[in-house]
Amino acid sequence: MPLRVARAASRHAHCLGPPVSTEAQKLGACDAITSANRLMGWHLRAGRLDAAREVFNRMPQRDIVSWNSLMATHARSGEHSGAVVTFAEMRRCGFHTDNASFSTVLLACARMEALEVGRCVHGLAAKTGTSRNVFVGASLTMMYANCGLFSCLERVVDAVDSPNVALWNALISGFVMNHRVEDARRVFDHMTERNVVSWTAMVKGYVRVHELGRAFELFNLMPAKNSVSWCVMIGGFVNHEWFGEAVDLFKSLVSSGQKVTSAVLVKIVSACSGLKSIGGGRCIHGFAVKSGFVLDQIIEASLVMMYCNSLDINEARLEFDRMERKHVGSWNAIISGYIHANRMDEARQLFDSMVDRDKISWNLIISGYIKDGGIADAFELYSKMPEKNVEAATALMSCFIDNGMLDKAQHVFYNMPQVDVMSCTTLLFGYVKGGYIDDALDLFHRMRKRTVVTYNVMIAGLLRQGKVPEAYKLFDESPTHDLVTWSCLINGFAQNGLNNDALKLYKKMLRSNIRPSDSIISSLISCFSHHSMMVHGQQFHGITIRLGFKSHLLIQNSLIGMYCKCGEMIMAQATFDRMASRDVVTWNTIICGYAFNGLGQNAIETFGSMKKAQIDPDGITFIGILSACNHMSLLEEGKQFFNMMTHNYGILPNKMHYACMVDLFSRRGMLEQAEELVKSMPFEPDSAIWTSLLSNCRLNGNGRLAEHAATQLISINPTTKMPYLHLITVNGSTKGWSAMDNLRSQIRNVATEKEVGYSRI
Repeated sequence: MPLRVARAASRHAHCLGPPVSTEAQKLGACDAITSANRLMGWHLRAGRLDAAREVFNRMPQRDIVSWNSLMATHARSGEHSGAVVTFAEMRRCGFHTDNASFSTVLLACARMEALEVGRCVHGLAAKTGTSRNVFVGASLTMMYANCGLFSCLERVVDAVDSPNVALWNALISGFVMNHRVEDARRVFDHMTERNVVSWTAMVKGYVRVHELGRAFELFNLMPAKNSVSWCVMIGGFVNHEWFGEAVDLFKSLVSSGQKVTSAVLVKIVSACSGLKSIGGGRCIHGFAVKSGFVLDQIIEASLVMMYCNSLDINEARLEFDRMERKHVGSWNAIISGYIHANRMDEARQLFDSMVDRDKISWNLIISGYIKDGGIADAFELYSKMPEKNVEAATALMSCFIDNGMLDKAQHVFYNMPQVDVMSCTTLLFGYVKGGYIDDALDLFHRMRKRTVVTYNVMIAGLLRQGKVPEAYKLFDESPTHDLVTWSCLINGFAQNGLNNDALKLYKKMLRSNIRPSDSIISSLISCFSHHSMMVHGQQFHGITIRLGFKSHLLIQNSLIGMYCKCGEMIMAQATFDRMASRDVVTWNTIICGYAFNGLGQNAIETFGSMKKAQIDPDGITFIGILSACNHMSLLEEGKQFFNMMTHNYGILPNKMHYACMVDLFSRRGMLEQAEELVKSMPFEPDSAIWTSLLSNCRLNGNGRLAEHAATQLISINPTTKMPYLHLITVNGSTKGWSAMDNLRSQIRNVATEKEVGYSRI
């Protein structure tokens, strides 16, 4: 009996033992994971990111919280690609992602503007139903907004179950980020519940689109304000150089008793700097010390910059030397002051005396040399940088491109440790500027990331080469269009003679709720510079008034040009008379308009008014005046104006000026004088000058000069019939039939093929 009992007990112990042991192990493992996760959380909150990673790496087992914590660690340290890789690795290991996982990875995609990856994550979230979560919806909204795809923001929000105020705020911020302020205001007005974030986002939106009046009006209506609200409004005033208003608003902030943050102090120091108010700046300095901001590096650097802007650089240096502790930002500020004062040698001495330098220090000196024209010094210093950064390299590339040294810009680009979208776009601009459109397209297609600026540069380059279909295709491919995009395309269509297409694109832009700029309206007005199209030009004249552009110089000049080319000089003069200010382009347009419409006397009188207005003429002015003298056969006046160009204004005549004078001599029958003028030209005559001589020889029967002019024209363009036809007319009464037959035979031998017509459409 005891034996049986012992055996039964043994069997019972054997059956119960392992489950108890396994359960204990599971509980122990869970406790270990929970403890490790808690430790990772502590490290994350304390900013000890490396320690958090180390905890994760040592964990024998992990759960979803562990992976989410690692993703958060990558995101906090700015390694957004690491967060995406962690998300993918977590999925590969078989873990089911939750709302926190999706929110973190989507925000990482937003920071990287990785639209394609974000769309894949969105598809997975929709498949699992996670996209209906309010936090995931907010992250999706920010991802699409950061990538410039604002058209789908409202669809994302509509798919969320029980959206809250935070989600609506994300939608407003997304619209504001893409300059869609009217769409943001529509959402704001329909919100049943708003908080201070909602109001601040709308104020920020109006500031971003330069509507400070509406921003301040909304700011004053806010039921409650926080430090961010004050900072946004004060910063808006400062950024738009409304410095007095910024100072007044800061006084209201102080008197309200609310907390003044370091961000607000930096902006108000900038306002004092803009006002060059050294007294106000010293008051802010004292306020900063009294409020405990004396050790704030950013405020200290702003104060140094304020002293540089408000005082002589020597006095600013005295203030800098009085400071007890000087952070690297303060050194950078005083160096920047010396650079702006064009004292590069002293800036370099300060730079050399710095114990600690950051990349801003290096970038400042390199940019200073570039500004000073010392490209070689800038490149030498760049080569000595301990760690070359993309900002300095891009500035150097831009300098090389501006000075026509594209090969050196390429050398810098292809030797950079890393490139970003700005450096790629800079080189892209260099290719476009140099006319290397194939190289530009190759670089464009190799870019992994593109911004709206990248697309704008490429579209403008294609249009400059007359590649309209290719430019329009890129326009369609661009994920977002800003005002510059529309302006590039509309201006390009107009410059390529596609007036109807430009008008259609303008209407499409209006349907996209984009307010046109003065350059767009100016280009469209230029499209209608023909009498049959003048009705459209008059309609746009009315549009300029409704848009508030009636005082814009660019618009007014375009209107005058349009009326002049349509022959409506009364309307052109009326527009000219209503202008409050005029530049040389205005005067040139009206003078040339009178000249080309046969009203030479009016052109000469307007030139006299131009001199009385103390506007110096340029070469185009004299083309108009000489053309007027030409139409009126005013030889002596034409000679006087031709001499006035050089002697009174130092303007060297070009081929067009000589062509006017040759034509003027020829019309008066003074072909010998015209020929002498052609021989005295400092450059080779072009076809316009020889054509003028030849046509007047036909009228005056000068066979010798006609043959010489015809020979020159044939050498310039061997396939043209025009010189032979003129020679037949000149020599018809003096040459024999054999000579005439010879000329006709030569006509048949050249230009036998008719040029085929074509259309760009």
